[in-house]
Amino acid sequence: MKGVNSHSDVTSNIGRPLLKRHNLKINITIFTLILTTLFYGCKEKMTFSNQSGSCKLNLYTDSTYSFTYPNLFNKKTENGKYKIYNDSIVLLRKSFDKIDSVDISYTCWQDNPDTLLMTFKNLYHNKISVKVNLNNTDKVFETDSLGEIHILYSELVKMNILKSGEKIREYKITYDNKVFIPDTQPYKDSRKPDRLDFTLNQFVGEEFATLKRKYLIKNDTINVNDISRKLIGSDDKLSKTK
Repeated sequence: MKGVNSHSDVTSNIGRPLLKRHNLKINITIFTLILTTLFYGCKEKMTFSNQSGSCKLNLYTDSTYSFTYPNLFNKKTENGKYKIYNDSIVLLRKSFDKIDSVDISYTCWQDNPDTLLMTFKNLYHNKISVKVNLNNTDKVFETDSLGEIHILYSELVKMNILKSGEKIREYKITYDNKVFIPDTQPYKDSRKPDRLDFTLNQFVGEEFATLKRKYLIKNDTINVNDISRKLIGSDDKLSKTK
């Protein structure tokens, strides 16, 4: 009878759109796999190495890097992102290792110095602006444009922050809305310092630290400046190999 579809025709018509959608999903999946394979398969790199081959830096076209270098017992490899500037390259990597909030370099040149120089840097070795309170007092000392504070010990005595001949017992450092109180116990039997160099971990309280290496570039040569000479000697230049 004309104008009436059979059951098989109806089922067939319903199934065609479903089949088309199923085929479309398969095609999209295959296309995604092909793109992924092409992306990773075509990920080109430049390699820089020192003469002995103990240091090797691979730079990939997606701005990632891998850097292999010697440490005390064997080789170590780190991975991260890189940025190239006019005369330098910066390598940035995540570190989940525990890093002290404050590192102190304590210098004594004289038995009884007249002045104290304090310098402040962050983990990137950048000079930073901080505020400092000494011996739990309200007096605030601020860094100059060089990230330094110069103090006369005699002035600290006049301000009743110190007694004559005493050392500073406590340093409260405020930087980037974070408070740092260095542990001075290791220096309790030392003489009064002429100079204190503070390195502050700006990533305190965060899940990880983003550490940085910065190397100068000249032509196709990268000058490595932070690998111990005990490990690589004077073999600190990475040349392009491919």
